[in-house]
Amino acid sequence: MKSFLLSLLLCSWSLLACADPAIQVENAWVREAPPGAQMMAAYMTLKNTGSSDVTLENITSPTFRMVMLHKSVIVDGVARMSHQDSLPIPAGTSVALEPGSYHLMMPAPEQRLHSGDLVEFNLQFADGGTVRVQAIVRKKP
Repeated sequence: MKSFLLSLLLCSWSLLACADPAIQVENAWVREAPPGAQMMAAYMTLKNTGSSDVTLENITSPTFRMVMLHKSVIVDGVARMSHQDSLPIPAGTSVALEPGSYHLMMPAPEQRLHSGDLVEFNLQFADGGTVRVQAIVRKKP
């Protein structure tokens, strides 16, 4: 009986850890690209509601061969994109992936995407957690 109760308690803690992810994703969207475009961009806000810092380390999508994290920077008056290996999200803060800042770049979509389509992203964090996101395709706001 003791081992059963202990097992039940441990399983409950595991479920609680999965039930309330510290990362919430808001306003996820993919910019609709013109026909024949080989590169697309995605944006969203990542909100860390937890008490510990987290780091986004990898992003995948079944719709794209590759998903890269970039940051737009101005160097000598010229806008450039800088590849980012990871993105820290301090506890209790939000990080916006938006035009002119951090964003996702995705080459070679598997199919033509139109306004209203949904794109799935899997955000993988340094602590082993994964958050699945559905982003809507839309024209530039």
